[in-house]
Amino acid sequence: MQKKMTTLTPPQEHEVLLKTMLTMDDKVDQLLPLLDLLNDPDHPMSELGKALIEVLQRISEDLRQATSLREEHRAGLDQASETNAALSQMLKAISGQLQEIRAENRSLKQQISEIHGLMFSPVD
Repeated sequence: MQKKMTTLTPPQEHEVLLKTMLTMDDKVDQLLPLLDLLNDPDHPMSELGKALIEVLQRISEDLRQATSLREEHRAGLDQASETNAALSQMLKAISGQLQEIRAENRSLKQQISEIHGLMFSPVD
């Protein structure tokens, strides 16, 4: 019996945060009709209704803050991605330069070895 192997790599922190924030939007949207009903001036207001309004207003404010935070995080992730891409290009350039230096060193080593051999070879 063969089992399908899966990777154990967990998702990155930003993926978890964004997924959580996106699912929170739907939950708050479901409460908005209740908030409209409770804000209706013709509807009799009870203490429970007032408490619900306060809670929903806090949830609404939290949602606005979470949306703002999500946008800030996305901007930060975009900037980090750009920085990573630039650093990657720099590393590629440095790697290429190192390869050229290594090739030049091998050539110089061979030339030095040949000169050394000629200098210390017996004269006929």
